[in-house]
Amino acid sequence: MMKTMKYYLKNIFLAASCLWLFTACNDFLTLYPEDDIVDDEYWETGEDVQSVVASCYRFMLEDNVISRIIYWGEARSDNMDYSTSASTDEQYLKDANLLSSNGLVTWGDFYKVINICNKVIKSAPAVRDRDANFTEERLHNYLAEVYTLRALCYFYLVRSFGDVPYVTEPSESEQQDYQVAQSSADDVIVPALIEDLKLAEEYAPEEWPTEQYTRGRITKNAVRALLADVYLWKASDAGNSEAQADYRSCVEACDRVLYNQAMYETEMMMVEGNRMYNSVFYTGNSTEAIFELNFDKDGKMNGATANLYGNTTKGKSAHFEPTAQLFNTYLDVQYDYRARDFIAATVEAGSDGSVVPPTSFKVFKYEGQSPASALVPHTSYEYSYRASTSTANWIFYRLSDIYLMKAEALAELAVTDDERKTVISLCNVTYKRATMEMDSLEYADYPSMDAVKAMVLQERQRELCFEGKRWYDLLRKVRREGATAGAYALLEKAYAREVSTYKARLSNPEAWYLPISLTEMNANTQLHQNSYYAMKEQ
Repeated sequence: MMKTMKYYLKNIFLAASCLWLFTACNDFLTLYPEDDIVDDEYWETGEDVQSVVASCYRFMLEDNVISRIIYWGEARSDNMDYSTSASTDEQYLKDANLLSSNGLVTWGDFYKVINICNKVIKSAPAVRDRDANFTEERLHNYLAEVYTLRALCYFYLVRSFGDVPYVTEPSESEQQDYQVAQSSADDVIVPALIEDLKLAEEYAPEEWPTEQYTRGRITKNAVRALLADVYLWKASDAGNSEAQADYRSCVEACDRVLYNQAMYETEMMMVEGNRMYNSVFYTGNSTEAIFELNFDKDGKMNGATANLYGNTTKGKSAHFEPTAQLFNTYLDVQYDYRARDFIAATVEAGSDGSVVPPTSFKVFKYEGQSPASALVPHTSYEYSYRASTSTANWIFYRLSDIYLMKAEALAELAVTDDERKTVISLCNVTYKRATMEMDSLEYADYPSMDAVKAMVLQERQRELCFEGKRWYDLLRKVRREGATAGAYALLEKAYAREVSTYKARLSNPEAWYLPISLTEMNANTQLHQNSYYAMKEQ
């Protein structure tokens, strides 16, 4: 592991700002410099373990983590374009004109979380011998949390960079070898994540004592959601001979979420369409939430969504804006609450009653407070944004995603007409919710499996836009189909300028991923640069 990955823990405490996670938190959390090594004597009680586990969540809240989820998983996609407020690095990211010197490709904050998780995995089991009150069940719950958070971090890294260093031992001394080569994403890391998540599912609690903890900490359902996502990604590898089995495993993981809801005291259900925005994105911890990071207006606020998506009340100009192409996918639907809930746009009727196409769009999801009351395209929108004292949670998984992941996996497995109908019915869960049952996806409109697969991808786009998922959705398609015209056409939609230039760049699959940061390359001589960028920078 390179020097820039090294983070040591000493005297870790929880501040009042961590009340979002644990009760009776009254100290503060500190990361000490690299040469300050944590003593093994620190690990004395179950409360010590709890504190370090909490710090994993705390570092996931950093703007550098959330902003990179947006940069890597959303900003590169056809959902977004950069605005006049975007930095040069942000413009180059969007334009597929990346170099290793771009500041947005650094990964240190993810490895910071990974390192703390590694320390818990190594040191927590011995605490059982020192603290008689530290039960095996509590230990297993904490291990489930860190195995899952570590897997989540690695999952973002492999989808964004491909092969990365796979480190499972914590940084503990200057004598350790921090020169670590990359491991194969598809052959080594992803299979290892699946094994870790299987163990985490066994160890994780069904739910925590409070609803906020159940939505904001790792539970069995959070593990299952991530496991389904990893299986879906693994199956999309064109060289994977076990793809069909992986798609079935994805479906099974989704089913363990969908069909075990009656077991929980914490209610789990889809929110009605007319209440969805306020419940899911403004208030947070809704009945359809599976795992979301809980920010706190009195502690750690979510600066990433305001900084990148914009918030006029907070004086933040958007760096990225929705594309007209995305907005138009909603206009194809007669009544779709998501058009007004997720995107702020002015839609006016012309003198002849026709709709005048809007010329500018803003992301409303996350930073919005109150969407317009009318549905598109009947009136101009008037929007209000979160106050400076208000902050949004970041949602990793919710029930909508589970239905649509299952639909995508089943679409790859489906052969019969009945199986095609099942896929459409799964997509109708989100579609009909968004249209308040006034419209539905009809079987007759999707006469082939290719049409059904395209519909699933579009419904994921409409439902999950701006949640850091779209670029990875597109990558799954091109990984499955390889160099087909249809697959590349989807990637090309992400670029509104000089399409021929982008088409040439994207013809190399290595360009689908990010370059390894020059900072990391200089610190770790075992790293090798992605071949596309190595040739580009010669």
